[in-house]
This record gives sequence, structure tokens and C-alpha cells, in this order.
Amino acid sequence: MNFKNLLGVIIFLCLIILGIIYNDNNQRKFKFSYSVIFHQTENKKFEAWIPYPQSNQVQLISNIIINTELIYEILDETKHGNKYIYLYNLNGLNQDVEFKLSCTVSRQEHSNMNYSKVDPYKYLYQSKEVPVGNVFSNIIIENNLTPNNMRHVYDYVREGMHYGKPISRDNEYFNEPWLSQEGVYGMKQVSRDDVLTYYEKAQTSGSTYTFGNGSSLYACDIGVGNCTDYHSYFMSLSRTMNIPARFHMGFSISNDIEGEIEGYHCWADYYISGEGWYPVDISEADKNPVKSDYFFGTICQNRVEFMVGRDFNLKNYSGDKVNILIYPLVEIEDNKSENFTKSFYYKNL
Repeated sequence: MNFKNLLGVIIFLCLIILGIIYNDNNQRKFKFSYSVIFHQTENKKFEAWIPYPQSNQVQLISNIIINTELIYEILDETKHGNKYIYLYNLNGLNQDVEFKLSCTVSRQEHSNMNYSKVDPYKYLYQSKEVPVGNVFSNIIIENNLTPNNMRHVYDYVREGMHYGKPISRDNEYFNEPWLSQEGVYGMKQVSRDDVLTYYEKAQTSGSTYTFGNGSSLYACDIGVGNCTDYHSYFMSLSRTMNIPARFHMGFSISNDIEGEIEGYHCWADYYISGEGWYPVDISEADKNPVKSDYFFGTICQNRVEFMVGRDFNLKNYSGDKVNILIYPLVEIEDNKSENFTKSFYYKNL
């Protein structure tokens, strides 16, 4: 074997060894970008709020770069310890304006964890879409749920929910394998047509009684939703049993080397005194049942977290407390607007 071939073998073996070490550490490092194009506002007052990622015990955020022509401030959300970006132009936008936040993320797989400067007892109380007591007390009693068996609570939510976001009859989530014509869902035993009707009514009325708003009442009644609904349901049950539970929101990262991310993802954790916060990802477990054991008490490294908690008070926001903040929140002349285009991208490092 000549020197070049020998060198190639040595390099190849080193890469294998490094790969094994990397996998054993259960870590992932990638560049993440959060991009928005804010469209012109005909010179009407423009304001926007965007989440800002932070390091904690399970992720390291570094090399944060913000590119935009807009005036902005990085502000503290004090209730849960988050940060967010407030962008504005009181004279409005006379043309489209770009915003891009990029950062390096080093994320680790983890199980139970003690987080610094987190008071678990803040997470025993209800929020706007995550009430406690009442119907959840009845569910706990009728199904023999106890704080000493959180796996039972996790399984109860997973088995009672169905993943689906049907926005029309020709939408993939309206049809098999997500929902079926014969299926009945939730405590109200509704049909898939009913699920779609609730969505259509919410679109016209502004109601949160549909999937994707993290309404635990909707989740237990209707039983069809996305990650926000699964984990809000879990949180209402946990808090009703006097178990602190939190809501985490960010993005899932696929196993590919790089690519665009379709949308957000959320998960939850619950607190056991003396042991720390145990993570759960119930919607992912429901979509991938072979990992139902894994996602009870373990969270993979293929994600990045942006915000913790619910009901945020944001500077100069004219509406009520903000239920969820992950996509850009925009107001034009103090009225909520969808006048923007968003995209998210990652690349392994």
C-alpha cells in the first residue's frame, strides 16, 4: 500500500472514530437561520416581535448575527426568562424589508435536568389556554391518574389524541392515515367533518377553539391537533395534580445535512422535586409509536429551543398577553397582520 492510500485509510478511520465519539455524546451542532420579509405597509406604523434564542443547560447558542435595516431592540421577557426582538418603524415601510437572525446551535440529547434560575412553582398555575381543575380534575379521577405515575398521564394524552391539522377536505390531514371517515375523536366523539368545521369557524371568528393554539380544553374535547395541543393537555393535567409543567417552543431539525424547516415544534417538561425537569414529546411519540418509551423522559438533540412558557407581555404590543411566540408577530397601526413571509433553514457544522 502506498503512502497516499495509507494516509487515506488513516483519515477514514479517524473520521469513523470521531463519528462514534460524536454519536456517543449525543450532540449536534448546526447553523440555524430565521428569516422574514416584512412587506410594505403603505407608510402605516409597523411593529414586529420575534423570539430570540438563548443558551441553557442543554443548548449552547453562539455567533448570533442580526441583519436588518429596521430599528430593533433585544428585550427581556421577565416572567419566564426569555428574550425577544422588538422591531419598528413608526413611519411605516415604503418597501419590503428583510430580517435575518442566524446563530450556531450546539444541542444535546437529555433526560431529567436541573435548570438554573427556574422556579418550578411558577408552573403550577393556569394560563389563558391551559386551565387547571374542573374538567381536568374529573379526567384525573375517572382515569385513576396520579402524580406518582406520570407515565400514565403521558400515555393517556398520547392515546386520547390524534395528530391532525385539517384545513380543507383535500388537505392531507383530513384523510388517511391521519383521520378517517369512520373515526370519532376526543371526549365529544366528534367526526373529522366536525374538526374541520371548528377550524373554519375559528378562522372567521378569531376563536382559539381549534388545533394549533395550545388550548387544552379543545384538546380534551376534540382530540385532534398538533404539538401545542398535546402538550397543553398534558400541562393542564399535570398542574391540576400539583406537578409543575412547562411549555417549550422551537424547531425540529431533520437528519439531513441541511435544509429548510417547514414549521415550529413544541414539547413539555414536568418537575419532580430532587430530580429535576423530565422532558416529554408526546406528539412525536404519537406519530412514531416505536419511540413512545424514548420520548417519555428523553429529548433528542435534533431541535433548537427559542421560548419557554406562555402568556407573554411584550413591549408596545396592543393585544392581550401573547399565547405563543415563535413565528413573527406583526402589527400595522396596532392591528395584527400577516403581511410577511417567513422561512427557516439549518445546516450541519
